[in-house]
Amino acid sequence: MTSEEKQNILKRLNLLELQQTKNLEELSALKEFIQENSSLIDDWMDLSEISGYYINSFSKVELYEDRPVTEENMNVFATENQAKATLAKSKLSQLLKSFKSGWKSNVNNYAILPIIKDDIFSCYICISVFPQFLAFKNRGDAQLFYDTHKELIHDY
Repeated sequence: MTSEEKQNILKRLNLLELQQTKNLEELSALKEFIQENSSLIDDWMDLSEISGYYINSFSKVELYEDRPVTEENMNVFATENQAKATLAKSKLSQLLKSFKSGWKSNVNNYAILPIIKDDIFSCYICISVFPQFLAFKNRGDAQLFYDTHKELIHDY
């Protein structure tokens, strides 16, 4: 065996040892995660009780605390912001009709998408190849909709 072959074998051994160490660390981390989160719930109906926020019949976000899980309270969001975002989405849904917007699979769609940079939320408009809620047939309509309904879009 040449010294070059020996060095190659030693390099491969070192790489295998390093990979084995990484695998063992990952296994340990996964086992620890499972132990720490052994009570992860598989199904919504398995929750013992729920608390959060819902949108009442007058479109107001209301607190909902420590209630048993039933089919009647599947509309309770974990956070107030989630409930407000859903309310904003329903308003936007109605406003979108006036722009004749919506996803069309055979044309370019311009979507209003969120971006968070340095913990600052903003939106940008781009061509989207995937279905989007805020989709428009052209950039101008997307920009006009954003400018007109900026506050609702940020709530959403």
